[in-house]
Amino acid sequence: MGCLACSSPIRDTFNSVVLTSSAGEKIYINSLNWGMTDDNQMSIVTSNPKRLRDRADSVHTVDGLDPFFYSFENDTLKLFFDRRITYNVSENFKSIMLKYVALNAREYAKISRQAYENAGYCAVPKRKEKL
Repeated sequence: MGCLACSSPIRDTFNSVVLTSSAGEKIYINSLNWGMTDDNQMSIVTSNPKRLRDRADSVHTVDGLDPFFYSFENDTLKLFFDRRITYNVSENFKSIMLKYVALNAREYAKISRQAYENAGYCAVPKRKEKL
């Protein structure tokens, strides 16, 4: 017996983290996940809180789970990558500085553990706080 009108109740998962500079400028780290287990992902760093709410909005995004880890301190957003930088933010910001850091495997593994625990670094999407 076949399915005449199949539709999936599963929706894409949109995540957004807002970062605010000391001057009040806001930027967003948005990610969109989809698939049965949300195992497909696109992410973007942007000044637009609505970017990437839809898979068709994929210009200047990066594909893949955990595309980078990040930290935000003193108006500087640092993006950390495994061995090589694989994404460049396409926008310029007024009061937020971007730094790209390629780490060796050992350093990246250390930061990834901290990011998954929200201990000074963050993953994309940001992990939920443990109760």
